[in-house]
Amino acid sequence: MTAGRVCAIHQPNLFPRLSTLAKLSAADVWVVLDDVQFNSRDYQHRMRLAPPSQPTAAVWLTLPVHRPRGRASLIREMTLAEPGSSARRLRHLAQQLFGRSPHWSEAADLLEVVAPLAQPGSQLVDVTEASTTAMLRALDGRDRSCVAARSPCDPAAPNGWPTWQ
Repeated sequence: MTAGRVCAIHQPNLFPRLSTLAKLSAADVWVVLDDVQFNSRDYQHRMRLAPPSQPTAAVWLTLPVHRPRGRASLIREMTLAEPGSSARRLRHLAQQLFGRSPHWSEAADLLEVVAPLAQPGSQLVDVTEASTTAMLRALDGRDRSCVAARSPCDPAAPNGWPTWQ
């Protein structure tokens, strides 16, 4: 990695919260940490949404997932269990809660980048990385992700860390 570049390492979240976006936005490279254990109580496959007029009335938007190795499954192994209903759920719940807000068209554009990825056999990491990348592009127009499990590693580098151009 070139001197002076900032790297953020974070597990993929479905449309991440502002604190996560701030961390990733400050980085030059985001290593998508997908080779760790999936945690069903985290934001890896879900997000909390609340209508602007009722911030305390939050609801969960959860994408059902299949764990091929049970509780030991890694994030990169997770697939969507109900891809068709997941795509509909993404679109409809967000529209129900935010459809009348002043920036709905921008939010709808983000959903249209992500919802089509919810296809049979879809991997959760592809959907979550796309949701985060779409949000980061909307903020500052930069691409910065690198998926840990698919990154080439340099055996000469300390700990065999991935290398980026």
